Amino acid sequence: MSQKNITHAISGSLSGLVSMVATYPLVTMSTNAQTNSKLSLSAENIKGEDKRENNKGKKNSLITKLIKKLRSVLKFYSGLESALLGIVSVNFIYYYMYNLTSTHLTRKSNSKSLTVKNSVITGVVAGIVSRIVTNPIWVANTRMTVKTKNESESKNTLQVMLQIAKDEGLKGLFAGLVPALILVSSPVIQFTVFEQLKNLIVKLRKRNISSADALILGSFGKLVAILSTYPYYTLRSRMHTKEEDDERGTLKMTRDVLKDEGVGALYRGLNAKLLQSVVSAGLVFYFKEEFMGVVSKLMISVDQIKSKKRIL
Repeated sequence: MSQKNITHAISGSLSGLVSMVATYPLVTMSTNAQTNSKLSLSAENIKGEDKRENNKGKKNSLITKLIKKLRSVLKFYSGLESALLGIVSVNFIYYYMYNLTSTHLTRKSNSKSLTVKNSVITGVVAGIVSRIVTNPIWVANTRMTVKTKNESESKNTLQVMLQIAKDEGLKGLFAGLVPALILVSSPVIQFTVFEQLKNLIVKLRKRNISSADALILGSFGKLVAILSTYPYYTLRSRMHTKEEDDERGTLKMTRDVLKDEGVGALYRGLNAKLLQSVVSAGLVFYFKEEFMGVVSKLMISVDQIKSKKRIL
């Protein structure tokens, strides 16, 4: 593993961690809307619950009210642990593979920057590898996010994954893999837009982009990607949570959703997903640029320490 690839992978993982924590309530709202969960949350729902509690809760103590409000807020963070594990894993793998592939292609083509074709190839390779490896984590995350009130037993990500493997086998852990692989096109679109706009700005300004530039370009790239691929997010979420005896594939589920619920069902939760994805992508690109400098210095320091030890 080269130092450059590891630096990109670590920076990508850390930036993904920050963005996921900051935007996770929107992830919860979007996922619940996609799966048509009874626990579908919105700001209006929470406000409505608060009003009802205030009307009938005058007799309740202040502590009881605070606990109820805290529980309402915590609903937005159901499955956060698995999401953090998933985003760190997928970003590490994605950025490592992306940088590894892009370095190989630029050397092969004797170019300093990626062409549109090479941007697509790089994104596809990185996307396929990261999606396959982390799919079980995202299945667990979806189930933890949309769990019903009857599922009061608290389980961590590993326990949920083991339970799925026990009850449904490997097939359950890799549910929704087809739409997940189709969604490889989402980061491909995002990174292609980002890279090409970045190259244009660098060419015009004769200098590298700033963290603020990365924030804007990353957000715009994500906006284009989400609008292009959102129905597959809905299908993936539904396949993650479908009943054990539900043998429907992607095409059959798509036909059933269109027949029973209409086209609009494929776009449920789009507003929350758009906001979450655009903000998250902006934060990822911004903090990745910030973390790159810090991680690079740490890697250099580690190499210097290793060199001194070898000399001694």
